[in-house]
Amino acid sequence: MGTTDIKQSLKMKQRQDRSKSLQIPEETEPGALLTLGLREMRFGDVNVAINCINKALEMNPNDKNALIARSKCHLLLGNPQKALDDAEAALQLNPKDSSNYKAVYCKAEALYHLGDFEMSLVYYYRGMRIRPEFGQFRLGVQKAKDAIQNVLRKN
Repeated sequence: MGTTDIKQSLKMKQRQDRSKSLQIPEETEPGALLTLGLREMRFGDVNVAINCINKALEMNPNDKNALIARSKCHLLLGNPQKALDDAEAALQLNPKDSSNYKAVYCKAEALYHLGDFEMSLVYYYRGMRIRPEFGQFRLGVQKAKDAIQNVLRKN
């Protein structure tokens, strides 16, 4: 039991050290900041990730990939409304682009977490039309259908 506490405190110390070492120069490119934010998100330090992504968006507010990444961060932080706002902003930048499946997925996830299961189902299906091989859309359809059925059973 004591080893898990040591492991957890070591992980927290490593995160703090990594956060302190992220002294980002002013002339850093937005793409590098986005990449750093995505890396931090993978390592589980979502607060550092969102700070990097915010800086990238300050430099380039119309970066679709940065908006999608920030939407994912907001979902991980439990802010589905902010995630929805960023996903919609990414979709507004280029609504006809078939590579926008990530923004569609983020919007569907945000709607699901907001409890709007019907609209999330619509967006999961839209995503399946765009990218049928992306398995997350199929899983999303299933979980949205299950949520709708659970709501109907309770009423």
